[in-house]
Amino acid sequence: MRRSRGEDIMPGEVSESRRRRRGEHMATARDDCGASLPYEMIIEVLQWLPVKSVFRFKAVCRSWAALLSSDEFRRLHMSAAKAAKRRAPPAKLLYISPTATFDSTAVYSCSFSPSSSSGCPRDHGDLLFTIDGARGNYVEVVTPAPCHGLTLLYDALDTAYYICNAATRAATRLPPSTSVACSSSAGLGFDALTDEHKVVRLMNGMFYQKDLDSVRCEVYTPGGPFMDRCWRPAARGVPSSLHKFARAAVRNASVNKLSPVFANGCLHWLMRPSSFITTPSVAIVSFSVAEETFTCLRSPPFWVPGTPPTSRCSSSGEQLVEIDDQLCLVRNRIPHGSNTLEIWKLLDYSSGDWLLDHRINLSGHLATNLRQSQILRVIGSFCSYRSPRKKIIITTSMHKIFDKYQKMVHTYDPRSEALETILSITETHSTPQYGCPSSRFSFVQETLAPVHTADEEIALSSDLAKATREVLLRLPAKSAIQSKFVCKRWFRLIESKNFIQSYFQHKNIGKRPKVMLVVKSTGRLGFSFAPLNKCLQEAPSHSTLLDTKVVCSKPCHGLNLVSTDTNDYLCNPCTGFHRAYSNLGPNLHLRSRMPKTEEHAFTVGNKNVGLTFNPLTREHVIVEIFYHQKDFESRQYDMSCALHWCNTPNAAQQHSVPPLPVNDMPPAYVEGMLYWMNEPRLGQSCEWTIVSFNLATSTFDVVRCPLWFARWSSRNRCRAFVVELEGVLCAVLADPVADKLDVWKLEHGQWGRAYTIHLEACPGYSLKTSVVVPLAVDPDHGRILLNTGRKIGLYDPVEQTIQNLYSLDQVPVASSAHLKFLDMPSTSSGDSLTCSEEESVAETNRMDSNLIPSVPMLYEESLACYSFVRKANCLW
Repeated sequence: MRRSRGEDIMPGEVSESRRRRRGEHMATARDDCGASLPYEMIIEVLQWLPVKSVFRFKAVCRSWAALLSSDEFRRLHMSAAKAAKRRAPPAKLLYISPTATFDSTAVYSCSFSPSSSSGCPRDHGDLLFTIDGARGNYVEVVTPAPCHGLTLLYDALDTAYYICNAATRAATRLPPSTSVACSSSAGLGFDALTDEHKVVRLMNGMFYQKDLDSVRCEVYTPGGPFMDRCWRPAARGVPSSLHKFARAAVRNASVNKLSPVFANGCLHWLMRPSSFITTPSVAIVSFSVAEETFTCLRSPPFWVPGTPPTSRCSSSGEQLVEIDDQLCLVRNRIPHGSNTLEIWKLLDYSSGDWLLDHRINLSGHLATNLRQSQILRVIGSFCSYRSPRKKIIITTSMHKIFDKYQKMVHTYDPRSEALETILSITETHSTPQYGCPSSRFSFVQETLAPVHTADEEIALSSDLAKATREVLLRLPAKSAIQSKFVCKRWFRLIESKNFIQSYFQHKNIGKRPKVMLVVKSTGRLGFSFAPLNKCLQEAPSHSTLLDTKVVCSKPCHGLNLVSTDTNDYLCNPCTGFHRAYSNLGPNLHLRSRMPKTEEHAFTVGNKNVGLTFNPLTREHVIVEIFYHQKDFESRQYDMSCALHWCNTPNAAQQHSVPPLPVNDMPPAYVEGMLYWMNEPRLGQSCEWTIVSFNLATSTFDVVRCPLWFARWSSRNRCRAFVVELEGVLCAVLADPVADKLDVWKLEHGQWGRAYTIHLEACPGYSLKTSVVVPLAVDPDHGRILLNTGRKIGLYDPVEQTIQNLYSLDQVPVASSAHLKFLDMPSTSSGDSLTCSEEESVAETNRMDSNLIPSVPMLYEESLACYSFVRKANCLW
């Protein structure tokens, strides 16, 4: 294939050609402008315009567009903005908040004044733009004061950094770092020598590494040359003599959400006294952004050397902030019994002299919210263009109820000691178990500083990348995974979150059930996955039959849970991804085995395991319920419950038990909820009742069954359980006497009859000898896929017959029409068997019934998996 000329140009050459063309555009702009007005006069006028007007003037002509987009004009505009700072209106406040769907972050702005209509605090601002893909629940503002016009954001869920310019409403996501760290902290700085921004990340090594004292620093330059546009080690690294202080600074930043502060050309990390046995003589680790070297600064005078800390795990109530272009330290005295905030200013770097600049009294009635807040931060100061008096900006965050958090912004006038609340918003957050509230406030600075779109975004937006993407979306999952190793560009494309979501939607758009079989394997797992069409080509053999019992969940957002008596495995049968989890319940060696009469194809040990998914955080969670005692005669039972978040290596968390005992049938997952049928033979109630678990609120609840479900009694042999069909919760009542399944569905809070499945004419699916579970519904013909654990078949509600697709007890037979329902190619030319035909075939082809069968499993084609890289604590 012939390559175009553009494909032969190296990225460095492309950057050089772009700079050359920009210079030509500048020259053209200068010539065109000179034809009417002097070039210098136009520049003198345009450099004083606000950013919004600059963008409008780009539409005047091409020469003006080139002029106003040039680096030279950006620098002039920045200098003019600094010169006009004293007489310009105050900078606007910037804050971020999750959107209604929580899958993006909204960026707002508002003025530093209460609402003009009522004089009360504002409850919202003006929407500037949204950042798709950044989970608003987990995003924090890393730079409370913008660094030369840019703001750094951090998404703790995806461990991703974003750079945005609120004035130009531009944002870009930085490429991920490959470095693994136990804890880390990053900040945004500006190199005045090269006129470039730099993102600096300071990291503590993982605990399992041989060198436990490893402290590393890496730098990313968004606007640098192509070779530098990646995470690279800092030029001089962290000196070994400063490792102790750097580790303490990173721990303090990570635990207390204290990002480094940029001032005087350096990024500064604050330590805390409780990190040491005695108070250290240094308090701040400083990093020169231009020279990329580390130094330390002396402690403030109130850190008395030799004094042991009062608490080694609590925060010392101090933070760094940049005020009036100087580094300051805020000392919060509220936790120590004094309702004051002290702001200390660093007078000299060499001598380390500190001066108490402000003491803010918070004892008044208006300061109640500040005294009661969980998080209190000073983010900077501003001066009004009407008055040169400076006001200090204080933000607070306070937990209101379970998932509600009140976040407020206050201004303090040092001269009048007046405190005023200008913004009060209440946000909803989904998972409060991840740590303390984070900072979400900054300033909007009027600059044209570019965010420099990452090369990855440019590459993925090209026509070639779009065509490649369309091809890869049509590949099988294993082929798509193998294609990652073609080149780096393909690797980034396939690894991107957007591609993984698009692949899942594209492959499962028809919602046709796909079936695999879990068969024996010689690997560590003891089982593997085989497509049904492959197994239909040959009869089962002893080499493919399982030697351990497994129970499989239905697919949950691309992943399945395969459970054995001792372990649970999170699997993607399409790609081979798997992760093992040992049984999460305590004292498992003390439990008694379940009676043989209680076991069936869908039980495994004394546990009931479910896989659920939080659509807000995009993470899977394993919910396991263990029985330590189960006595049907006395109706006594003892059970425990544990949760395991699949995206973390942490151990399972014990959870409160359900309000009712649950039976031995697997739970059903529907839209972030898990449902179990209760066990009426245990406890005080004999009513059939559904137990629900809401992952977002981490709470159990009870759902009433249809009124037609009679009370359980020892004479009533009916079995009840729950399933998910067509995305709806269904309750199934199995009557072995009538040999039928009554299926009821819950829609809009009301129960309605969905199906009645008559099995009296189908001995292989009789409820007298086996448990029959409806798995899925044919979206085209309404046929129902049934599973007994040993065989699967299609039930026709009109004809009341079953067309067998696969059975361990007979030679597999399936026609192309039936396989079309399962969304897979036909591999057999035989006709399907009805129930009457099944008996004769089973007579001659029956295998040993004592063998453990292969297990049918529904799956979804996806690329879902969980990285083994440990992620940082998420944020509120």
